[in-house]
Amino acid sequence: YTLTASATGLTGATSTTFDVSGGVPAQLTIVQQPSSTSGGVAITPAITVEIRDALNNLVPTATNTVTVAIGSNPSAGALSGTQSVAAVGGVATFNTLSINNAGAAYTLVFSSAGLTAATSATFDITAGPATVLGFTTQPPASAVFQSPFVTAVTARDAGGNVATSYTGAVTLGIGSNPAGG
Repeated sequence: YTLTASATGLTGATSTTFDVSGGVPAQLTIVQQPSSTSGGVAITPAITVEIRDALNNLVPTATNTVTVAIGSNPSAGALSGTQSVAAVGGVATFNTLSINNAGAAYTLVFSSAGLTAATSATFDITAGPATVLGFTTQPPASAVFQSPFVTAVTARDAGGNVATSYTGAVTLGIGSNPAGG
């Protein structure tokens, strides 16, 4: 940078060049907020958090480790993925985060030692497409020949949530038959 000085009737002046560097890291700012997604699926686009000085300028030399945790947790969800990231160029990028349980108004809290933390805007985790079947009512431990019994199978998404949009047929068959009949 250089400075210039001017005044009416006088010859102007230009300073020598000088550098301007970022201030001291003071706070975290979420630049790319988390978006709503399905349970067990990585949040995209990746969440980005900047390390900024007290005047809200990016500190491009900052390499602080930024950690994330669930703040508001309406459905007892578990956070998966890389939860501590070292900033590069003053920016920490979280590209593998997911939450398993469907729920509305989750928030994430980002922190780093000595810096003011940042809390995300709210976002939702929804039940995703079916990826697995599971018995929600197991067959009885013993059954009487030619007598009906109740069993139930549920389609679930990658996060273990009931896949409410699944409308396909499920076929039950005998997996093992020790009697051979």
